[in-house]
Amino acid sequence: MSQITLEINSDTADKINAYIRSFGSKDLLFEKFIEFHRNKLRKEIARMQIDFSEFEGKHEMKSKEFFEKFESGQLEDNRDFIIWSGVYEMFLESKQKLEQLS
Repeated sequence: MSQITLEINSDTADKINAYIRSFGSKDLLFEKFIEFHRNKLRKEIARMQIDFSEFEGKHEMKSKEFFEKFESGQLEDNRDFIIWSGVYEMFLESKQKLEQLS
């Protein structure tokens, strides 16, 4: 068994201890916490994929191809492309976070 020490204020410590009592164990609390965040990331990724479908249909290219072209300067900086690029960057970050939590 490993131990982690956190420096937190007493109010936060009281809340964490209440959650631990509520869940019955520290392990279960943190398992549920991680599970919650994995599910949240999965939902975010699914919403972004819906956005990608709209952009891909409108501009007739896949998001990965678009992003590579946009980042290399092969595409103009129009409003759609800037938004699409931002969503794609968030998608990549969310996928990376999900992998770290798995």
